[in-house]
This record gives sequence, structure tokens and C-alpha cells, in this order.
Amino acid sequence: MAVSSSSSLIVTTFRLPFVTCRKENGSIGRTESRDEWARSLAHIVSQSGGQWVGWPGLALQKGQSVPGPEQGDSSPTARLSGEQVIPVFLSQGQRDLAYSGHCKSGLWPLFHSMADRAVFDEDHWEEYRKVNNTFAEATLDALRAALKKNPDDVPMIWIHDYHLMEVANIVRRIAQQDNLACKIGYFMHIPFPPWDMIKIHPWKDIFLQGILGSDLVGFQCDDYALNFIDCCERGLRTRVDRKKLLVDHDAGGRSVKVRALPLGIPFDIFVDLAKEAPAANLNVPKDAQVILSIDTLDFTKGLIHRVNAFERLLEKYHIHKGAVVLIQVCLPSRSEDAQQLREMLENRIHAINSKFSVSGWTPIQLISRPLDDSELAALYRDTNVALVTPLRDGMNLTGKEFVACRIQEDKPGVLVLSPFIGAADLMQEALIVNPYEIGRVADYLHNALTMPVPEAEVRMNALRAREKKNDLNDWMKSFLREIDNLALSGEETEDRCRSGTMSRIKIDDFDAMLNKYMAEPGWSKLCLLLDYDGTLAPHGSHPDLTVLPEATREVLQRLADMPEVFVSVITGRCIPDIKAKVNIKNITYAGNHGIDIIHPDGTKFVPPMPEEVEEKAKWLLQKLQSECCVNGAWVENKGIVLALHHEAWKDKGSIDPEKKEKLLSRARELMTEAGFKIGMSDGGLVTEAKPSIKWDKGNAAIYILRSAFGVDWSENIRIIFAGDDLTDEDAMRGLKGLAYSFRVVNSGLVQTLANHRLPDTKGILTMLLWVEKFMMERRNKK
Repeated sequence: MAVSSSSSLIVTTFRLPFVTCRKENGSIGRTESRDEWARSLAHIVSQSGGQWVGWPGLALQKGQSVPGPEQGDSSPTARLSGEQVIPVFLSQGQRDLAYSGHCKSGLWPLFHSMADRAVFDEDHWEEYRKVNNTFAEATLDALRAALKKNPDDVPMIWIHDYHLMEVANIVRRIAQQDNLACKIGYFMHIPFPPWDMIKIHPWKDIFLQGILGSDLVGFQCDDYALNFIDCCERGLRTRVDRKKLLVDHDAGGRSVKVRALPLGIPFDIFVDLAKEAPAANLNVPKDAQVILSIDTLDFTKGLIHRVNAFERLLEKYHIHKGAVVLIQVCLPSRSEDAQQLREMLENRIHAINSKFSVSGWTPIQLISRPLDDSELAALYRDTNVALVTPLRDGMNLTGKEFVACRIQEDKPGVLVLSPFIGAADLMQEALIVNPYEIGRVADYLHNALTMPVPEAEVRMNALRAREKKNDLNDWMKSFLREIDNLALSGEETEDRCRSGTMSRIKIDDFDAMLNKYMAEPGWSKLCLLLDYDGTLAPHGSHPDLTVLPEATREVLQRLADMPEVFVSVITGRCIPDIKAKVNIKNITYAGNHGIDIIHPDGTKFVPPMPEEVEEKAKWLLQKLQSECCVNGAWVENKGIVLALHHEAWKDKGSIDPEKKEKLLSRARELMTEAGFKIGMSDGGLVTEAKPSIKWDKGNAAIYILRSAFGVDWSENIRIIFAGDDLTDEDAMRGLKGLAYSFRVVNSGLVQTLANHRLPDTKGILTMLLWVEKFMMERRNKK
């Protein structure tokens, strides 16, 4: 049954489902992709009136129209008209740095758990990010076009694979800013490795958050989905639900669904191909059995391990000499290591053939040319054993295609699989063997070649029944169902999926975060260092409207009244303002990002300042107010710190973009002229002028601790720090290893040193309630 999307579908892939090419007459044509999933997805895009975003190949240049299908073309991609394609043009430099550089030299080996082959270069990474921005812009163009065509529609954006891991987050951010309704799905076709691999990547936090811009993230198998959830928990320090397969992400705690959605094949198409294909051209001795291996020429495929295992088979089981042939098909590869690997493989095959060949029998045959669908189907049908043993792979569809083509009842065939591919999770009737164990692979090949027909038949029938059911259509239907975008036909009923929302953070959730740190013996006092705006109190539309919730004030007061708890609020506000806002006695206040500090006994501290800083601040205030305070911008006067608030400029149409840049540039010039340091808020909506001294919240935190507890305090106290912006990262950096820190996230892309992320200020309140409960229980135990 055909799969349909309930709304228009926008698919974003690095490559289009066809490649443009230059024809003999000089015009531009198109050649269909070999990826079956891309070809089938093209049908859904066409049916939904959707669009496909991707690189068209080298033949098409900017300004040229995307060619339509050839007359009489009945392939799946022929239904996709040129008007439904949004081409993304990439320069040679972008392809070299982003694709050949970061994708193939960095991400590909790392994600296949081969870290020793991975190369990470900052130039490659920067170009990768730029390319992702380019694809995101094209995707947003498609989204705007879809909404213009049907304003009541909620288009679904489906982004694919490791080349485009940042696109979802960029699209979500701009779509939210511009009020563009959409759902975003992401599918990773290659493996997603465990944390021990991912933590090697220098910019892992960025691409993890990039993927989490999606509503639904799909992987090839359970292991890869659970690896991703684990990496989010350990790498981003965010809350996850392994039972419901959810990740808590973004400001406010948006829940991202993570699912194992194994990719299938168009089973019936392969059956038809096997029925129609002529006999395979097998140049082997009569009655010889044939082992078939089909792979791209890539180091992840374990080609050398494979031929070594075949050599061991011939050495160990002499009955197979002269009676079995390995046909190794090496499909073209985009890998830069392909030529080197080809030479190594050819040398090993030559050595094995030289060692064992006799007249009329060559043990290994190497095919190094592309095969058409009919040739592949014939090989799948007419050989005896499929040997599919990559060292690591995403799904690997070779085994599935082999199974689909086994249509001869008297020749069921046997499938030998590596456990390190997604297909092995479900294809348990295959013989599953570790490709690194050369001797064991040889044993399994012997078992496959000598397996009784009744056993082989039972195994193959079970494999065929499952693959027929879990075909490519089922994969697409599963993805659309999980993201709640499946158009149901009359005879179908909606199968509700697991809940897509995490429960709100609870007091008990902090057991896993804080128990280990707090349970260490020997300390006598707990120190709470807390930011105000966005941490203790939710941001208001104006600083005056940022109000501390009463429940937070009450628990803070109770904690401050405990003799074994020390509380300090470190904020960007001036001291009089923050004291009035918090209004709790017996705590230390640090204003202006720690420049002004006042202790409970009234003593004050200000670090050494440049001469005439107050006069310069007055001059700067006057200049900013007279030259930059237009279209709703205003200056917050915090004494020797000034903040230019330009939140009013964030909305489209609020100010001319060119005028905005000129005003911000002028503000920075004035701040520099006055001798002040320039600081920016996370969202870029506030520009601050600070005295030009080496002092930040980190210095302030250390000073407060030394003042309260002396020099040798690290073993005697426990410290919890909480903040929400870049200025708080200074404190987290200064307290790294000394404190447990929390960061309230305010966007979908936050790089932080915090031990854990919290979705909002309610999470901070819950943390304080946990602290209160812990301290009371600790007191009662004494």
C-alpha cells in the first residue's frame, strides 16, 4: 500500500535523488540515484506536492533550471518535477573542506568507531557549518513557499544523514522567529557510536544540539538510538528518559523523540527483478558453490578481514578446495582511501589465488565495476551464500536484498552477517559472526556451505517473511507515524505511539545529579552561588518586570536561615536593585557581574578600578543615550557598568537592518573610546560596557569563598553554582572541579561548562527544594 504524508513534505539531503549530467548534445539531463530509499521517498514528495532540497551535482550551475525527467522515464524520481527541486550549489572549496574534509575524513571514521583514522581540522569544521547554514536557508525557502501555497498546512521537513547535522536547529530557530509552522524529522543512515567515540569530536556539543533541533530523530537500530540518548545525557548534561526514548532540550524543556526505525528495501521490486533477470554469468567450475560479497570500497567494510577469512576456510577445510568460489564485488566509493585499499585488496587476492589456484579453479574473483539492478538480482539469486561482514555499518541493505531475491525453492541460500550492522538486530536467523575473528568466520562459512537444505529453508523463509513485512514502505510509514504526519487510508486505524513528552523535572531527579557530589564525607558547609535573571527569576520583557517567584524566595529564605548553608546572589544588576529584588537578609550580594560585593555584615568590596572610571561612565551614558537610543533602545545605568538594551530591534520591521548595524557599531566605538570592555548577552540583545579590568563572575566567586571560608576551604565546603548566560560561564570556568554547576538553557544551541542543563527557572526551584530536603535529612542524621 502506498504511503502518504498528511501534509506537504520537504526532504533535505546532501544529494538530490538524482544527479545532473551533461548529455552528448550539450543539454543537462539527470541520472537516477542508486539509493532505493531516496527513489521511493521521491514518490511521497511528489504525491504531497512537496519539495526536495539537495546538491544537484556538477553539471547544473547557478541560474540554470533543474531539468525534468526524460520523456518515457517511469522511474520513481521521474514523478519529481524540476519545479519541486530546490538545488543547493556548492563550490569546489566547499565540497573539499566540508564533504571530503570534515564528513569523510572526520565524521565517517569516527561514527564507524575508527577514531585512529579520524582527522579534525578547524577549517574543515567551519566550512561544514557554513554548508549546513546554506542547506538550512534553502530548506527555509522551501518552507516559506509551502506555507504561502497553503497557509493552513503544517509542512514536515525530513533531514537526512551526518552531512547535515546542524540544519534542524538552524531551521527551528528561524522558523520560531518568523512564526513558520513546521515539524522537523531527522534520520541518521550511518552508525551512531557510543560516548567514548563521540567525546573525541572537538565540537560534539554543537552537532548534538543541531540534531536535537528536530521533533523526531531516527536511527537504524536500538543500539544507535540508545548511544545517541547516552551522548546527550553525558555530553550535553541534559535530562533523558531511556524508557520513553526522549531527550529534554531547548529553553522551556522541549521533548525530542528518539526512535529506532530500521530501513527496509522495496521487497517486491527485488522479487520481480530476481524473477526477470537472466542467469548470472558465473565463471566457476560446475557444481561449485559461490559465496557472494558486495560492498563499496571502504575501510569500514572489512574487505581484507573477509578475504583472510576465506583463505583460512581453504586452509582449514580441505573439502572446499576447488569446490567454492568467493565473488567479491567492489562498488565505486567516494572515499579518498579507495585507491590504497584497492591495491591492498588486489595484492591479498593475488596472493591467495597464487597459493591455491589450480587449472579451472580460481578461488577469488574480484569485480570492480558498477552492476545494474538485473545483474545484482541475478547474483543474489544464483549464488549460495552471502557474506556481509563489515567492521561497522549503519543498516547495510545487502543482506536484505539477498534475502528478497532467494526465490528458488530448491536453493534457499544462507546469509552470514556481522553483528556490527543495523540489520543484524532483526535478522537473527542469519549466521551472525564477529568479522574480527578470522578463524570463526571461516567456521561459519563452512557451516553455511554444508548446511542441510531443510535448515537453510527454515531460516530463509523466516528472513523473507520479516523483510517482506518490514519493507521500505513500512519504514517510511513508521517515520511519518512517529512524527504524527501519516495520512491514514479508510481501512487503517491510527496506532498511537509512545508519549512524546517528558514529565516535568521532579525533586527526585536531582538524586542522580547531586547525590554523588553531596554524599562525600568531611564537609561542613554548603555554598549556593546563584545568578538572578533567567536563573532564579524568569526573564521579563523589561528588567523591572523580572520578578522572583514567591516559592523561590521562600525556599531561599529557609536555606539562608540554615547555619550550615551560605547563599550568595551574583548578578549583572547593581547592588541596590538586586537587594530590592531578592529582599533576603543574611546573604552576600554581588552586583555588576561581581564588581560590587556586599556581605551580610555590610562590608563592601570593589576590585581596583582605572582612574576616572565614574566620569567616563557618565560621558558614555550621555553619548549612548543621545546617539544610539532610537526605535525602542535604551540604556540601563548600573553605575560603572552600562547596558544598551536593544531587544526592541529583534522583530522584523522594527528597524532597518542597515541602520541597526550602524547603531550597534557606533555603540561599540563609543564603549571602546571610553576605555570599557564590551560584553554581549547570549541572545545578542544587550550590549554591555564594563570597566576594563580583569574581573568577572569567576573572580568574584573565588573572592566570596575566600572571604567567607579562608584560603584552605576546598575540602570543607560543597558549592553549587547556577546561571543562564555567558557571564555565568566565567564562574563555571573558575569553579571547574570545585563546584557542581547548573546552566538554565535559553536556546537550542548552548555551549556550556555546566555539569547539568536545566530547562527553565522552575528547574532551579526544584533543585533548591532538593537541596533543602538533603540538608534537613543530613542534619537529622547527626
